[in-house]
Amino acid sequence: MPADLSSVRGATRLTFDSGEGIVNVVEQMHETIARRPLPLSPRPKGRTRAHGLIASSIYSVIRGVNATLREGVDLSMKLWPQQADKRNRSPQEGAWISAVNGVCGDHLESTGNALAIDMHFSTPEAILDPDAIAAAIPDASPHLVVFVHGLCLSPFSWRRRGARSVGDTLHAMRGMTPVYLGYNTGRHISTNGRELSEQLSSLCEAWPVPVESLSLVGHSMGGLVIRSACWYGEADDAPWLAPLRRVACLGTPHHGAALETAGSLFDRAMQAVQYVDPLQLGKHRSVGIKDLRHGNLLDEDWEQGGEGDDEVPRHDTRRPVPLLEDVDHYFVAASIGRDARDLKGHLLGDFLVRLGSAVGAHRDGSRRLPIPDEHCRVFHEMSHMDLLSDPRVHEQIADWFGA
Repeated sequence: MPADLSSVRGATRLTFDSGEGIVNVVEQMHETIARRPLPLSPRPKGRTRAHGLIASSIYSVIRGVNATLREGVDLSMKLWPQQADKRNRSPQEGAWISAVNGVCGDHLESTGNALAIDMHFSTPEAILDPDAIAAAIPDASPHLVVFVHGLCLSPFSWRRRGARSVGDTLHAMRGMTPVYLGYNTGRHISTNGRELSEQLSSLCEAWPVPVESLSLVGHSMGGLVIRSACWYGEADDAPWLAPLRRVACLGTPHHGAALETAGSLFDRAMQAVQYVDPLQLGKHRSVGIKDLRHGNLLDEDWEQGGEGDDEVPRHDTRRPVPLLEDVDHYFVAASIGRDARDLKGHLLGDFLVRLGSAVGAHRDGSRRLPIPDEHCRVFHEMSHMDLLSDPRVHEQIADWFGA
């Protein structure tokens, strides 16, 4: 059960929104069947105008009742005292809210839903107030490392199952101070990337001591958000790029995620089935998820296809985004295969991201992300989520960051 009223209010609004969506789907299905008979069934004598008006009126009444109930419940909840900061949530509450943001975070943001996560920095203890960082981190190091989680995850995900995080390892072995980013993964990657660039500038400016080195670590989508931030930061000559020394990407789908590609193919197949298409199976996913189809980093990567899911380009039309010069980049990939020769590892990667995408390989030289062999590591018999908690990954990053 959510711990604060803002979460309850947000969940309630989302429930009413879902109810309206179901009504729309049922109406479209009704309309389709009325116009096109089912296979092997006798053709109807005709859909009368009166039938159409009656059906439309019924669905309009249902929508009206749903809207009235939604406004009434929302108004009554406004009378209750609100929690001071909706972002200070328990790990359990944060986990399900982050998952919902990944699936439909764009809808939450556009409708002003309280469940929508605002981008913020935190420590394992609390959200960081930009005006009180010195008080929150009295022993802040000049060596700052920022962690950016992946789709549907949260800052708590770095301590998976309560295990020691890579941030803890870097703090103990390299004297770095870890800070964790929380954000709405259902938004466009480019939107989050631009905002991350702005927030990194503010963070470095507010840091209690001069920042001598800045390192960024991203898991899955988080790596794409970091690369997007680097692009926009360089375009704006952002001050945080001056101390930036290292970028590490763990299981990042630099050239797209196989799971989202499969979802896109499923959508297109369903559109060809006239009685299933109104259900819009698979279409109800966020723009953040859709960006993973090819690994979009920039606004222009998704703007050229329009906002509609069926208008997103089938082929990879992204603008090539090279890695920053004078910054060390490191890629970590996982494979479920036993070794490099295991076919299932090449075909499935870590179950979510294929090996080629995770290591930046591409047949098109302009899209290939060249890094030294010693800056790339593939761990076998490991899944996508294991990259967060496996001590071998932590030690590898600590070794790289200590060089």
